[in-house]
Amino acid sequence: MKNIYLKFGLICLLFFGLVSCNNDTTESLFSDSPADRIAQKNSELLNLLLKENNGFKGVYFPKNDEFGGFTFYMKFNADGTVNMTSDFDAETAIETSSYEVRYGATTELVFTTRNHIQKVSNPDLPGLIGTGFKGTSVFQYFGNANGVITLKDVRNSETGRFELTPSGLANFNTESVQKVQSSLAQRQNILPKPTSSVFQVLKIKKGNKESNFNFNYDAFRLYASPRVLVEGDVLSIKEFNFGIAFTGDGLMISPSLEFDGESYTNFTYNAATSSYVSTVNGSTATILFDAEPAFISEDVNELLELGPTGFLYQPGLGSNPLTSLGHDNVLKQITTNFQTTGYGTWTVRQYQLIIDFESDNCDTYLYIQLVRAADGARFNSFFCFERGVITNRKLFLKYSGPTAGNSVIFEPLVMPLLNFFKSSKGLIYTDEGSFSSSAASYINRAGTFTSLDNPSIRVYGLWFG
Repeated sequence: MKNIYLKFGLICLLFFGLVSCNNDTTESLFSDSPADRIAQKNSELLNLLLKENNGFKGVYFPKNDEFGGFTFYMKFNADGTVNMTSDFDAETAIETSSYEVRYGATTELVFTTRNHIQKVSNPDLPGLIGTGFKGTSVFQYFGNANGVITLKDVRNSETGRFELTPSGLANFNTESVQKVQSSLAQRQNILPKPTSSVFQVLKIKKGNKESNFNFNYDAFRLYASPRVLVEGDVLSIKEFNFGIAFTGDGLMISPSLEFDGESYTNFTYNAATSSYVSTVNGSTATILFDAEPAFISEDVNELLELGPTGFLYQPGLGSNPLTSLGHDNVLKQITTNFQTTGYGTWTVRQYQLIIDFESDNCDTYLYIQLVRAADGARFNSFFCFERGVITNRKLFLKYSGPTAGNSVIFEPLVMPLLNFFKSSKGLIYTDEGSFSSSAASYINRAGTFTSLDNPSIRVYGLWFG
């Protein structure tokens, strides 16, 4: 029994010794009270914000696994106000609002009244109704490195990134607006022009090795999903995903593109080639418009399963950005052709491509309906093709001529559209899911056709029948 009491006593002595040691360690680590430590952290951030007389440049990616980012210029004032501009939209005028540095889960920077930053959390944006960019106006302070302040989005702590860098401006009021207007203009350079190819490609060169990816840029979300077809024993798709924020001389991406041992983040715009280029350790990553896509999907084979069916394009159904400016110019050229030959003003109301892979008796044809502006009368015309042929994932349609009546008269006037469908290098078809436009959405399957003779021409439409 004595041995039991002795052992119990030794255990108690050891326990109290450990507790005593732990208390000593805690006391040495935190000499200040929790309230004092919070106040010090808050003061640290506030002093950093007020230190820069001409403010900060901030790049905010609200959720880089879904959206791109935006550039802000912010000047923080001691009275709790902040002057701000951004490249979120064309309204770039400096606005003044309130901010606070306070303690939540940690030290936070909170924009308490409306300013440019709240646009990122607006759920009513055209093209992103219901979600917006899923941003916030509350940010956690994570640290400072040589004046660069790192903040985290409280809603998206893993994918939201906000970094404030001293602006380096001489005059905040004038230069900050000029800067965001410049980066806002860069947003247009990444989009295809009426004469540029719709095939946007990410090309990476390292030594003698070249890798090409279809860029797959979403202008609403400022987001890219570059894909490449990997052809080995089994065909597969390799895909990267990143958000894009535009700068005065180019763009930056988040997360960085990690490929073949290199990391690409900042791209500079080359106006001569309409491309964005990033150079790292002698290797280059280039975003450009190319004559062909990096790879062609097998979507065109789906047309074989549809049987004789029709593809409809009708402007009255609403617009979709997949219909290119080059295609719109084709329709404008048809109107011009009618005007210059003395017929007055005519426009294409709709057209339908009826495809049959089994018959040559004009069962594959292009139906074009035109409207005469003078009286609103509608005129129909029909143009025959031989049966469709699919080769190397491309659709080939051989034109065989017009049917009788109006079609013979209209043929030379609508030839720009006929040239599109009888592309000698073939048409690339992509399945785009169900139909969606600026005016309506339907369950009908939708897709695009793009000419390889002139890759600036692409049309988006729906299938019927």
